[in-house]
This record gives sequence, C-alpha cells and structure tokens, in this order.
Amino acid sequence: MKQEKASLIFTELVGHFLVATPQMKDPQFHQSVIFMCKHDKQTAMGLIINKPKQDFTFSKLTKKLSFIKPRFEQNRIIYTGGPVENRRGYILHSEDHLMPDSVKITDELALSMQVDMLSEIANGVGPLQFKIMLGYTGWAAGQLEEELRQNMWIHVPSLPQMIFTDDISSMWENALGYCGFNASNLSPQSGWA
Repeated sequence: MKQEKASLIFTELVGHFLVATPQMKDPQFHQSVIFMCKHDKQTAMGLIINKPKQDFTFSKLTKKLSFIKPRFEQNRIIYTGGPVENRRGYILHSEDHLMPDSVKITDELALSMQVDMLSEIANGVGPLQFKIMLGYTGWAAGQLEEELRQNMWIHVPSLPQMIFTDDISSMWENALGYCGFNASNLSPQSGWA
C-alpha cells in the first residue's frame, strides 16, 4: 500500500498546471504557469505556457527553418517553454491531429516535436489548437518535490482553454484563482501554518 501511494505522488502532476508562487525567486519562472507533460521518480518535464518570446512569430521561426514556407498562422506567437534545450521546438496541441511520434499527455492534449508537425500547421492541416514553444522546463529526481515542499509552486488541474489562449496578461492570476487563491493575498514568505 505504501508503494502504491508513493507512485500516485509521481503521476498526479501530469496534465496539471504548476503555478509559481511569490516564493519563486528565479526570474525565469516569476509568475509562470507550466503545463506538466511528465512526472515520475527519475524526472519531471513541463512547458511554460505564458511567456511569449519577444518579437518572435511563427513566420520568423519558419524562416530559420528555410524549407517551411507558412501559408497559415504566420503571426502566431512563439513561447519560451523553459530554459532547457531552448533551441528545440515543442508543440502542445489538441489530440485531433497526431503524428506517428506524437505523445498523448491527456485525453485532450498531445505533445509533438517533429518538424513535420510544423509543416502541417504551416499548410493549415495541423491540429485545431496548438501552442509552439522553444525549450522546456525540467527537474531531476526529487527536485520538483523539494520545490513543492518549499511552497514555490501550487499545482492545479489544467484547462485547455487557458493553455491555448494568447491572452496571457492575467493567466497567472486566473490559474491561482482557479484553485481559490488570490494573488494579492499570497505572502512571499514560505512556511507552514
């Protein structure tokens, strides 16, 4: 029974949001909302969904990949998914369009890393909803659990409509509010009640 409970701890964050609290002092993660793609005993991986790259759109990305010429989604914003492998692309998308190597994260959401998926999007035949990110956020064994114990993150169930919006100005507050927290009431001091 003890082992069964421990495994639940390691799987419950997949498909959830991690929302940075005021205790998060790392400027890369200040007011971040991260969609969790993987969480097990060895590692955790997620994508920041509310940090757009300055002046970087789908057309600028595809220009760097000179073999893709976008007919659609040219002005789509590209996001910073995290500081790890920040030149590698990740596409979080609805599960209505999958490539052979796409990974389903939940019943509604999948993750793709293939250039072919970018071509599909550029040609207007890709998934109905998607967000393109460069880089990801990763944790080594036990690191995320320690950050959770230090109250750096709150985890809440994710909402697809929050993931795919480009209106990110209040996403952090909305993600906290979804769990009943008010950002102005959170203290930057950590501790236990």
